[in-house]
Amino acid sequence: MSFLIIENVTSLIQNSISTNFITKYLGWKKKDKWNVIGILVTLIVLQFVSLALGRCSTYQGVRLFINTSVFMLYSIILLNGSTYLKIGIVFLNIGIKNLVRICILIVVNYLFPLNMPEPIFSNEINRIIIIVISILSYLFLTNVLLRIFKHKKFSLTSIEWLAILLVFLASFIISLLVFEMLVSNPESKRNTVFAICIIAFLITINAICYFLFVNISKKNNEKLYYSFVELQLLEQEKSFLDMRKSYEEIRKIRHDIKNYLECASTLLHNGKVVEAKNYLSSILEKKMNIDMRLVTSKSEIVNAVISSKISICKKNNINFVYEIIGSVEEVPELDLSILLSNLLNNAIEAAMKVENNAEISLKIYDDRNYLVILIGNTINESVLKKNPNLYTTKDDKLQHGIGSLNIKDIVKKHNGMMSIYEEYGKFIVDIWLSRGKNT
Repeated sequence: MSFLIIENVTSLIQNSISTNFITKYLGWKKKDKWNVIGILVTLIVLQFVSLALGRCSTYQGVRLFINTSVFMLYSIILLNGSTYLKIGIVFLNIGIKNLVRICILIVVNYLFPLNMPEPIFSNEINRIIIIVISILSYLFLTNVLLRIFKHKKFSLTSIEWLAILLVFLASFIISLLVFEMLVSNPESKRNTVFAICIIAFLITINAICYFLFVNISKKNNEKLYYSFVELQLLEQEKSFLDMRKSYEEIRKIRHDIKNYLECASTLLHNGKVVEAKNYLSSILEKKMNIDMRLVTSKSEIVNAVISSKISICKKNNINFVYEIIGSVEEVPELDLSILLSNLLNNAIEAAMKVENNAEISLKIYDDRNYLVILIGNTINESVLKKNPNLYTTKDDKLQHGIGSLNIKDIVKKHNGMMSIYEEYGKFIVDIWLSRGKNT
């Protein structure tokens, strides 16, 4: 009876450590009461499985499969990260648990080689000591891994994720076979030596694979950055061309305005009022059908970017309201133009989905030592409720993730802050850039 209590308490503690490790590594999708409910349901299900199948060795494989499935569902429903990352963390957690069990068995086999493990585990004190050592070792390893890997961000393709998961899976299966070998024939010193060699080999292989994939991830990030630079250069080129086209049209109108007025004056002088009226209407419709709202901030690049977006909004029946009273010249033009281009592109894309009264508002102003950029666009329904982490819904996630990635990079570069919220039927991005020395 006391052994049963010890086993259940041990199972509950280990499941709690596993849940804590997976949760802290991945982080919550959003913070609400469902998180606590999810943890409680997960622990209850795992404990029920432990009670139902824990004492029967025949069903240990079934128990392992159910536990893995429960952790996978928990991470997919409540936690952040890609599916590949979640699978990897769940298998990593199981691998750590198996590594601790194998190491404990190896040590016990070495210290007590006769007819193991029955004499050792039949003594309640010995059993408790071994369980405490196992739990402490498991807790120590998970916390070390959290410190090392928690803030690591991996940029891997599907094939690369699949490769690393296969390495984890192969290591996991081999560790299970080693554990079964030690349990089935514990008195064999040859098995113990063999197990030590295999575990050392698995640790080495996984460490090598980890560093390889870290390097691959770095190279992928570099590719992403260069793709971003290329896209931004194209965007800037397009913005300048649009601005140049607008100014050329205005210059042409100014050049021809004298002729238009002389012609209208002649018609009026000859008493042809209706013809003069029709002529002037035709001129206004055909020759002056461009957006005359020229942006006149102290940055020509900012003027070009905003002017080009105004033109796009007009073509798509989106009302564009803006006010620029901030010291835009105190922030590097390239950074500011990249930031505005991405923010306005996102706003235009979202506003185009609104059927009636689509509007984009832009306000740039000074507040103490910050340049504040406030961009809002009308929405049909709450975006944050449907997609709180603002993951891209496009097929080409790598390409379309560049914009949001570089918005964050520029905000960070200028020691800034960014908040996203919704009010009065608008999705709003509020960015503060420090005008002081940036890093």
